[in-house]
Amino acid sequence: MSGPLSAALEAAAPGQTVTLPPGRYAENLLIDGDVTLAAAAGGGTVWLAGGGPLVLRGSAVLSGLVIVGTDPSLPAVVIDGGAPTLRGCEIVNGRVEIVGDASPTLRDCRISGAQLAGAHAAGTGGPTLEGCVVTDVDGTGVVASAGAAVTLRGCRISRTTGSGLRARGQATASADGCEITGTGRSGVLVEDTATVRLRGCSVRGAGTEGVRVLGSSPGLPGAPGVGAAAGASAAAAAPGPTTGGSGSGDVHGRGDANGSGETDGTAARPGPEVVADDCELEAVGTDGLLVEGAATVTLSGCRLRSPARAGVVAAGASVVTLTGCVLERVGTSALVARGSAVITADGGRVFRPAANGVFVADAGLATLRGLAIEEAGYSAVHAAGASSVTLVDAHLRTTPEHGVHAVGRAAVRVEGGRVSGAAMSALHAEQDATLTAHGCELAGNGVGISANAAAPATATATGCVVTDSADVGIRIGSGAKATLTGCRVERTGAAGVVVAERGEAQITDCQIADATGSGLVVWRAAAPTVSGLRVARTGKNGVFVGDDAAGAFEGGEITAAAFPALHVGARATPRVAGLRIHDTDTDLSLADGGAPTFERCTVTRVRTVNIPASGRDGAAEGPGGTGPATAAAGGRGGTGADGEADDLPDAPPVESLDDLLAELAGLVGLERVKRDVGAQVKLMQTVRRRQEAGLAAPPLSRNLIFAGNPGTGKTTVARLYGRLLTALGMLERGHLVEADRSAMVGEYIGHTAPKTTAVFRRALGGVLFIDEAYALVPPGVGNDFGQEAVATLVKLMEDHRDRAVVIVAGYPGEMSGFIDSNPGLASRFTRTITFDDYADEELTGIVTAQCAQHEYELTEPARAAVVEYFSRVPRVRGFGNGRLARQVFQRMTEIQAQRVADLTDPSTDDLLRLVPDDVPSN
Repeated sequence: MSGPLSAALEAAAPGQTVTLPPGRYAENLLIDGDVTLAAAAGGGTVWLAGGGPLVLRGSAVLSGLVIVGTDPSLPAVVIDGGAPTLRGCEIVNGRVEIVGDASPTLRDCRISGAQLAGAHAAGTGGPTLEGCVVTDVDGTGVVASAGAAVTLRGCRISRTTGSGLRARGQATASADGCEITGTGRSGVLVEDTATVRLRGCSVRGAGTEGVRVLGSSPGLPGAPGVGAAAGASAAAAAPGPTTGGSGSGDVHGRGDANGSGETDGTAARPGPEVVADDCELEAVGTDGLLVEGAATVTLSGCRLRSPARAGVVAAGASVVTLTGCVLERVGTSALVARGSAVITADGGRVFRPAANGVFVADAGLATLRGLAIEEAGYSAVHAAGASSVTLVDAHLRTTPEHGVHAVGRAAVRVEGGRVSGAAMSALHAEQDATLTAHGCELAGNGVGISANAAAPATATATGCVVTDSADVGIRIGSGAKATLTGCRVERTGAAGVVVAERGEAQITDCQIADATGSGLVVWRAAAPTVSGLRVARTGKNGVFVGDDAAGAFEGGEITAAAFPALHVGARATPRVAGLRIHDTDTDLSLADGGAPTFERCTVTRVRTVNIPASGRDGAAEGPGGTGPATAAAGGRGGTGADGEADDLPDAPPVESLDDLLAELAGLVGLERVKRDVGAQVKLMQTVRRRQEAGLAAPPLSRNLIFAGNPGTGKTTVARLYGRLLTALGMLERGHLVEADRSAMVGEYIGHTAPKTTAVFRRALGGVLFIDEAYALVPPGVGNDFGQEAVATLVKLMEDHRDRAVVIVAGYPGEMSGFIDSNPGLASRFTRTITFDDYADEELTGIVTAQCAQHEYELTEPARAAVVEYFSRVPRVRGFGNGRLARQVFQRMTEIQAQRVADLTDPSTDDLLRLVPDDVPSN
């Protein structure tokens, strides 16, 4: 339809500006000259609403206009040639379609209300969008396809039902300083052989992935998530873009119904490529970055925060490189490599992933240099399948499982770096996995290095330092193989190094010092080769060779062992040559049937010498016989009741029962608890006396249910209960091991039973306290691994009923449901002790006790104010009780500190006294 506006444009001279008065112009326009069309009264006053799309080409300029499409699924603007410019324009109810070799510039424009796409570049040109807003699109925000090269600067894309930015075919998209928020699907989707470069961009609140990169996967048919990368469509010929879907599944087993992609007849590159610098991906609905097929992604200085699933997933034959990136609080694992994908991380940090820091499976390959992984929910690094993982100078801190966990046929190499705070093992291999470590520092973990094998897991460690392990320093499990060279193990909570039954070990030039248990434990049927081992200051034997064990021990020394330096068990046949033993009480304890061979050994400054003279090199210094004999220490350094080397700490000194009962009576409040525990103690005293009199003991369950709100002293009483049982002679040590669901329930099949067993074994001889036990079996979840944890716990309680006490704790109502969840629980937990909420005076008593402990004086007016404070706190579910009292005391000291700091010359009384003004308001 023609009209006055069309006539004015035809009459305009090249370079002329045509200004339009406010109004709505219903004309079909084709603007192809060197002319500027502008709103005379400014933006938003002129509406172009013809019966078809506005067509632009040449060097035309549009300024401040509102362009209205006729159908949101069709183009409102078509740019098919030249380099036109749109400034401050608004395009509504249709998209901007850029085809052919057009290279327009859209500056400070707004596109909204379109379907399929907000802007679609489908030709070979190079369109540029600067400062534009693309929003409320029922489809994808911006699509680059065919051979287009799209540049976005400072743009905002939001509220799309599809992806925010999509590149496919052989297109290139470059985004600088852009924001993509609230997309229905991926923030950025890259397919086929397209290339996307992102600089200083942010993606927040995407419905699925922050960035999804989808390449084809030749040679990997059927691999998860890497099916046919694209359907056959030609966007340039049929310029209606799809809404951001893809025709393939992904690593989570999802699939899209929408086919997409194109073939334009040109030679294809291997796959899509994404380069991102200084970008942020935050709070997306699934993975932060998902890369599939033959794709390449490089991230530098990027931050990925709080995705609902994984941080970065590389699948198929993809290659992902991260440099200096930070991944925080991801919903599952931070970095995932599957298929034959390759992930390389240089520097950067992973913080608090809900699952693993790094998870590598199938034939995946990961190289981690200088990466820090902190507070992972599961193992910091998990390698499975036939994967390969290399860590160089990595720092792994604080995990409830392993620092590095290698299973299946995985191969893991650790060069340098540090692992600390792993509750299980710093480095752990099992099944057919291979673990190689060189120059690592492993400090403050449950175990330093461990290898377990149903099949022969292999561990090799050279120049590693293991310190402050809660359990053993290095454990070589049954059937596993290990080579230790030049390693140092210090300050372990149990033995220094344990070679389990049928374990194979070669130990060369290693040092073990300050082990709570024995330095080296060699168990049944094991026959290690040991040379140059130096052992010092052990809490038990320097070297313990168990029954039926063997091995060759060449050179080395043992000094300052609390038990005999060397223990040889029944039928054990070790060969010991050139060993130096000095500065210890006894050199050898020998069980009946033990047959060691000694050559060239040296014994100096030893009180009791039992190594035969024929096996010594020169005279021994110190008194003692010359023939082999059992240890004068009465066989200490032997086995535990469960048939394994007893590497738990020695039992503490027995405390007085009267003193412990007085300590119980001295607790604030808890009158019903004191009465019930006292009755339980009397019952067990009677049982003990009947046993001593030779009478049959009545049925007795020492396991308890503690029911009550948080902060009512359940953990304190549990710890005291263990000490009471020790005083009664019914537990060996009485120590308390605290656990919850995270410590007992695994992440995959076969993981839960070992976790639960490990926790239970730490409690042998003491009390296992499971807080919020009902969380093990959440209601309405039938296939949860927590059921396996409960079943394992029930069996362990039966197998070790005389060696451990289990206390389960939580809210009263939920605990009833927990006991009903497994038939074996009701028969093992027959007694419930209820912990009532503290009264106001009792809470005030806790505050008073805190004052005395920390040298504060609670004045009487302040005490009355504290009572009044607690009287106003509602007693609802989750009421803090003692925890609240301690928080109130801490807040009072903070308020007092602020008050006293304002005094010019505070006295000692000012520093001591807490007054009513120091009591916080409710």
